[in-house]
Amino acid sequence: MIKQFFLISFLFLATSINAQKLFNNSKDFDLFHSYTKWGVQIDGLLYFPAEIDPANNFSFYSQFGISYKFGLVYNFNFTNRFGLHIGALAGQVPAINTYFLLKKDDINASNDYQYKKGASYSPIFNYSFPILFEYRNFSIDRYTLSFDGGIQIERTSSATITETYKNYYQTTVSNLGSWDIDLVFKAGWYFQFKPVMVQTSVVYKYRLVDQYVGTYSFNNLNNSTPVTGKYIQKGNYIGLSFDFYFHRRAREVEMGCRANTQSAQVKKRQERARKEKEKIRKRQEKIRKKKAKKMRKKAKKKWIFW
Repeated sequence: MIKQFFLISFLFLATSINAQKLFNNSKDFDLFHSYTKWGVQIDGLLYFPAEIDPANNFSFYSQFGISYKFGLVYNFNFTNRFGLHIGALAGQVPAINTYFLLKKDDINASNDYQYKKGASYSPIFNYSFPILFEYRNFSIDRYTLSFDGGIQIERTSSATITETYKNYYQTTVSNLGSWDIDLVFKAGWYFQFKPVMVQTSVVYKYRLVDQYVGTYSFNNLNNSTPVTGKYIQKGNYIGLSFDFYFHRRAREVEMGCRANTQSAQVKKRQERARKEKEKIRKRQEKIRKKKAKKMRKKAKKKWIFW
């Protein structure tokens, strides 16, 4: 799965600009000079299939599940190139998403039955709180490359989810309610427009603890032997993340510029004062040395006289 993330990240970041031109044209930047540090995040996610054990004779397998997250993020901008992202997000998990085939002889039907219902989601929102360090580089015009990595504290709400088909099939998974730590990696671009700045990234989450665990079973079939096994949704996903930072009002930008200007002026005044003090100290040191030299000459003349 990690290989898949890096492959998709590479394809996402590939552009028609060659690497040498990217390095040569890279310039200094200040992303959040004109934009708010608060933002809105919306993610489109693709959860990896669950693990099924043991294998069976019903072509029974788990599928990728589509989901989403949304919430607020805040950027601590340490320097132009380094920052820290924190946030509060909510979303649902496709806990069960299965496909299987029942033969007509097993269920007294004229045709085989294909089960493909779609995902069964967690009935309650799960909450996550990302803490990601960010590195930014290669600013070209209004585009800036970014890499994020860190942890995500995730609250999985207590829930039990069941999926059935008549009296032949049942899968049940649950989570009693837990706080877990996930690993999160992102790679993408900042796009600066007049009303809004958008950070578009490929995101990959790896859970250290299984998110939903349960069992599946096939019973009451005419010919096939009943089967019971484990069903584990780990909760790993890959997806696209969109962060929206809105343009600050002209007054706020102007005040920020004024504050930066005033700060620069204060630094200049302090530097001038320091240089002036240094000049005075050197003059005083020079005068002191001259006086000491004269006193040594007078002492020498007196010694010769005697």
